[in-house]
Amino acid sequence: MQPFSDRLIAAIRSKDCRCVVGLDPRVDQMPRFVRTGSDYAAITAFHELVIEAVADLVPAVKPQLAFFEQYGVAGMQAFENTVLAAKQRGLLVIADGKRNDISSTAEAYANAYLGGEVFDCDAMTVTPYMGRDSLMPFVEACKKHGKGMFAVLKTSNEGSKDFEDQPLAATGRPLYEKIAGALNELGAGLVGAMGYSSIGAVIGATFPEEGRRLRALMPKALILVPGYGTQGGSAQAAAECFNEDGLGAIVNSSRGITYAFGDPDISRDAFVRSVRENTQRMIEEMNSAVNRANQQTPLRSPALPLA
Repeated sequence: MQPFSDRLIAAIRSKDCRCVVGLDPRVDQMPRFVRTGSDYAAITAFHELVIEAVADLVPAVKPQLAFFEQYGVAGMQAFENTVLAAKQRGLLVIADGKRNDISSTAEAYANAYLGGEVFDCDAMTVTPYMGRDSLMPFVEACKKHGKGMFAVLKTSNEGSKDFEDQPLAATGRPLYEKIAGALNELGAGLVGAMGYSSIGAVIGATFPEEGRRLRALMPKALILVPGYGTQGGSAQAAAECFNEDGLGAIVNSSRGITYAFGDPDISRDAFVRSVRENTQRMIEEMNSAVNRANQQTPLRSPALPLA
């Protein structure tokens, strides 16, 4: 199979879109017209409408597993339907679960989401803090099945400073930079024809200075950028995670697209229109911000050596 990185870059170029729509089911906040039956039916119907609205606009969707899991078996059945609906519409699917454990358990997670026989997602988010051996099952699944991985690096929440920013005794540099070096090494063998690796990172739009530095440290990594919109990150801040070619990152918005309609009695057509208009607005903002960044800033320095 074609590498995930090449498939994502091709879709970004085809649609001229650097944005991802997050799918976070919150049944009590959905329009009343989809809440007429079970949680399973509501989540499935809601996401089918969202996917219908954005399929021609964005390269991928990002279902957040926790929001499906809170509804138990029904939620995971709805997740399976959501993945199938997205892929049938030609969208890539990034499962946002931030999974990991010792290598044998990590292998089970990789089999479930990247193995192609269960949920068949195109990429997933993972946590790197248990070490390289815990990441290897995901890396191997990416190689074998043409999938992708985004490791948590510098997240969008304020509390990320508590641990991710802690300086290492040996170098005085923050922990996230050490992890960035490991991801560069793990991803070196998965660089596709379009110049990007299928092993990437999660870097929040709420920390633009860190995003700029990590972009320079990881020139070939794909970066998943949360925190835009509702969490306070701007398009300009998110643009720091892109390379000078206008590629290398995808920016996610969830609530700002799918739950910004306001009126719970909104009609089906008005809801679809709201989702589509919010998505188009984000795309325009991100394209403008990336274009401005490339025009106004000199070429960033090449990747720095990592201790």
